[in-house]
Amino acid sequence: MHFVSSKAEVKGFFEGESIVLGPSTIDDKTVIGKDVIIGYPAKKSLHNIALRKNFGIEALDKVSKGAKIGRNCSIRSDTIIYENVILGNDVETGHNVLIRAGSVVGNKTLVGSSSKLDGSVKVGRNVSIQSNVYLPHLTVIEDNVFLAPHVVMTNDPYPPSKRLIGIIVERGAVIGANAVVVARVKIGEGSVVAAGAVVTRDVPAYKVVSGVPSRVVASREEYDKKKAQWEKSEA
Repeated sequence: MHFVSSKAEVKGFFEGESIVLGPSTIDDKTVIGKDVIIGYPAKKSLHNIALRKNFGIEALDKVSKGAKIGRNCSIRSDTIIYENVILGNDVETGHNVLIRAGSVVGNKTLVGSSSKLDGSVKVGRNVSIQSNVYLPHLTVIEDNVFLAPHVVMTNDPYPPSKRLIGIIVERGAVIGANAVVVARVKIGEGSVVAAGAVVTRDVPAYKVVSGVPSRVVASREEYDKKKAQWEKSEA
């Protein structure tokens, strides 16, 4: 179905049927794909609806606090964006992305297909989040970070516990495919986490870590030299 709340302000375009709830705002030149939901209510709001035994679209619209989508964004099909989410300008999502309430995504950031920002997650500018990445509640990703496919971060040192603590990934860091980063860890500025690594302790700035559990194996300078040689050999 297609539903746009009377409280919403939409300046963008729709590819097909989608749902926009509450006082959501969608800025100029943003394209909303088919079957996207924007402004979906958080758990507490849904609980209030359940007590009234009314799950119709009008009930969802009534309780939604809306989301803010910036200018020139591409929100691809089957993406769900909860209430109280803020997306900056030029943000792009793949298909089947989930962004939960309280998350903030900076300008020119990519959130790849089937990736999940599963709680209040802060993502900076010019971040590349590839497909199937999982970022739980309280995760902080600073500017210019690259997260390869299937990166998993956690927020509970002793699951399941009642005390959660997030991960911080500082600016310019690179995390390889299938890496796992456990709760409380800080990934230092400009550091590199190799594919398949399990990171159980802080990663120093401008160092490369690898292994299970991960350990320092090189510097970022050495990594960049090897990268440049590789790229040159392919030219």
